[in-house]
Amino acid sequence: MKVISIEGASAAGKTSTSSLLTSKYNGFHIPEVNTWWKRPDHVYPEWFFERQVNRWEIAREKMRDYDFIVIDIDLFQPFWYNWAFDFTLFGGQSLDFVADFYRKQFLAKKIGFPDKYYILSTSEAELRRRKANDLTRRRGGFELNLGFIEPQKHYFKALNAFIPNLVCFIESVSIDENVKQIHESLPSQVQEHTYSIELFEFMVDWLRKNKASDFVKSS
Repeated sequence: MKVISIEGASAAGKTSTSSLLTSKYNGFHIPEVNTWWKRPDHVYPEWFFERQVNRWEIAREKMRDYDFIVIDIDLFQPFWYNWAFDFTLFGGQSLDFVADFYRKQFLAKKIGFPDKYYILSTSEAELRRRKANDLTRRRGGFELNLGFIEPQKHYFKALNAFIPNLVCFIESVSIDENVKQIHESLPSQVQEHTYSIELFEFMVDWLRKNKASDFVKSS
């Protein structure tokens, strides 16, 4: 069983690509948290993190029935998303706060890294065009999320340098082309970094040493 994760900005085609890929090639699609879970009236700080653990549990449960699992939006998103906004969102969750929760789950093998990441990207103008033409989704926070595109790209490039071929960057021209490229490059077997504490600590250390603002394009 192989686990992959598809990432990218809002309207880059993550969900459509995940859905088509899994329907065509006997995969199982695990959507983003807000699709499967309703937020409680009073969201405690770890609630969203716990749902990421749940998504990993579902991936492990489904592995025997499908050829591969697609996780729509990174399980480790709280790290780089909070970092991209200088840890000012969600009540100011610090890097240490996020890392402390995840490290315990990671060491207990209750959450792990996917075998491969696929990062979909296109121009901001194209993202806006797609958003305007898609009346089926509200895409709350679209403008805010444009701010993490460049920092996210550098973060995943850093992971890819640490674990070669961990990340594949795809220019999202069309959903069909995304599916074709991903299917042709799926890992042939489970990778060794799933529970690599070295990768985990590299990720935390890199986020600590780099500022997202250094990677934002000047207007």
